[in-house]
Amino acid sequence: MKTQTNILKPRKIKGEVFRMILDDYTLLKKIAEETGNRESTVTTWAYRESDKVSNYFAVNAIKKHTGWKDKQIFQS
Repeated sequence: MKTQTNILKPRKIKGEVFRMILDDYTLLKKIAEETGNRESTVTTWAYRESDKVSNYFAVNAIKKHTGWKDKQIFQS
């Protein structure tokens, strides 16, 4: 008998989170440090509203900086 794997739909980040990354330099810097990327790279992710911002380390940096929960970061 085969076991069924749970396939989750990828969650999309809200537009206001991308705007916050572009407006708040300290948040941008924290995300860059956590992901090991340059600040210009993170700026490009936020400007293009890239799915790369949903990286585990980037989301944790956003949570620590803002105190937001998943429902405030991700679209439902």
